[in-house]
Amino acid sequence: GIHVMKAWVVRVLTPSRLALLLVNTTTCCTVGALGDVCQQRISQSGPNDWARTGRMATLGACMGPVYHYWYLMLDVALPGTKGTAVVKKVLANQLLMAPTNYCIFFTGMALLEGHTAHAAVEELQSKFWPTYKMDWLVWPAAQTVNFVFVPPMLRVAYVNVVAFLWATYLSHMKHKAPD
Repeated sequence: GIHVMKAWVVRVLTPSRLALLLVNTTTCCTVGALGDVCQQRISQSGPNDWARTGRMATLGACMGPVYHYWYLMLDVALPGTKGTAVVKKVLANQLLMAPTNYCIFFTGMALLEGHTAHAAVEELQSKFWPTYKMDWLVWPAAQTVNFVFVPPMLRVAYVNVVAFLWATYLSHMKHKAPD
């Protein structure tokens, strides 16, 4: 309880952690933008919609600190890179972070596009489950590699490599017509 929180706060407030926060946030912003540009090149022949790309970058920048602190917290709460610790981290990521991420993504994008809160929730309801099901095909394996082989300070960077492809998929899901 309190010891875990104290250890986490001490780790977070070091200058190197603050620099890493900036790098992680910038990387998430960039990955969101590049994934969208890639999706636009795949799905349309006209010019890029740079406002759309800007919205993807904005949400990426907003989520960068969330991911940064999420991984720090996971390493403190669930130390280790073997067996049960990895399974718990992957499950925590899949059951807590992934659903939260998609709720923020779909509602945040809709609101940034100027839609009403009601319309944002409707979009979330129609796109959440297909996205979350696809997530289970990609992220457990990627996160297992992350938690077993990647040093803690490089976890967000590693995830962003996978996330580039995932951002391309999310851009597709966000901008496809409703079924």
